[in-house]
Amino acid sequence: MKKAKIRILIIILIIITVIAGTFIIINSKNTNQAVKPVSETKEDPLITKLKNEKYYIAKNLDRYLAYKENNDYELSKIIADVNSNLDKKRYEDVTETDTSNYNLMLVNKYYYLTEDYEPDDLVTLTSKYNLGANSKLRKEAANAFMKMSDAATLDNISIKNASAYRSYQYQVNLYDRYVARDGKEAADTYSARAGFSEHQTGLALDINNVDDSFENTDAFRWLQKHAFEYGFILRFPKDKEDITGYQYEPWHYRYVGVETAKQIYNENLTLEEYYAYYIENKKST
Repeated sequence: MKKAKIRILIIILIIITVIAGTFIIINSKNTNQAVKPVSETKEDPLITKLKNEKYYIAKNLDRYLAYKENNDYELSKIIADVNSNLDKKRYEDVTETDTSNYNLMLVNKYYYLTEDYEPDDLVTLTSKYNLGANSKLRKEAANAFMKMSDAATLDNISIKNASAYRSYQYQVNLYDRYVARDGKEAADTYSARAGFSEHQTGLALDINNVDDSFENTDAFRWLQKHAFEYGFILRFPKDKEDITGYQYEPWHYRYVGVETAKQIYNENLTLEEYYAYYIENKKST
């Protein structure tokens, strides 16, 4: 009788052991399924590299990746192009510019000014500082330009405005003339459509001679060294045509303020690149 009880007890222990072992195995499998190996949870190396780029903007990640699929560029160029909206269609994917940015408002082939926009603080440059018919600039820009021109004069350099503020309607007429002469495709490389010209901001001006030959003058060389000290940047620099959307214009300068101009100069940026990273990006974070 005692032997029978012992056998039953042994059988019960064996059954309990088997059940417990089965439970441990099942639970182990479930745990392995729920927790992936570290190697499977690592971030895509491309994304990591993009995030390490200096001008990376988090909200643009999907656009960077999509642009990369169609363009075999270095990552720094991917970042610069997308930040400058090159993955969008010019004159189609457009946004009204934020004029509250004042000296830093961006006007290009993606950001436009309305037909009725006109700065309320335009001042007229005197003949001492002016050559052309479009002689108005916003007050702060005008004061900075006169100060810069006076400084250049001390170095025996003449710097004068050739064309500054232009109204929306003036740009309509100007652009249409260029289209009639050279065709729309060619005109778009050097002239802005109405509403998309930063001359309408009252912050941009052409200096001395609106011609490529201006690059070979002492005035241009002086500006290259000193313009940023007075808050001006070369708006459409060489080798940045794809970003700005315009051919190189050694005569075209834009007022952005001294602090910003120095930063753009030191970091070799266009206004498009600066605006995306230091203005739009900062607003969204």
